[in-house]
Amino acid sequence: MNNQFRHKTSSGKQKNDDWKGKVWGSNIFSVFLIIILTISFVKVGKEIMLRYEIKKEINTLRGQLGELEDKTAKVDKLISYLKTDEYIEKQARIELNLSKAGEKQINLSNIDGLKNKNLSNNQGPNIEKWFNYFFE
Repeated sequence: MNNQFRHKTSSGKQKNDDWKGKVWGSNIFSVFLIIILTISFVKVGKEIMLRYEIKKEINTLRGQLGELEDKTAKVDKLISYLKTDEYIEKQARIELNLSKAGEKQINLSNIDGLKNKNLSNNQGPNIEKWFNYFFE
């Protein structure tokens, strides 16, 4: 009955409907659509993987940034300590052998050398060891 109805309509509309029906119903058009969909899914999949990798790298870089901020804070604290009068005074006492008025200094830096020297002189009589201990 549809065929009779189509024949009764104008011939231009019938040709247009037949052309669309043939294209939509053809196997080649179906294969073409499947190929386009497959390519689209592959592209979308690649984009998703790329975004995942970028987010992963961003998280890694954020972790490194946190570590660097901690190190920067430690260095800033060290710099502020190195600028204090307490540190400058301590270094002046150690490096330049300076002291405050009325203060006496005892230099114990040579004790290690004496210990090593005394250990190497373990040979010999006891009286010689005592003499070396007090007079060298």
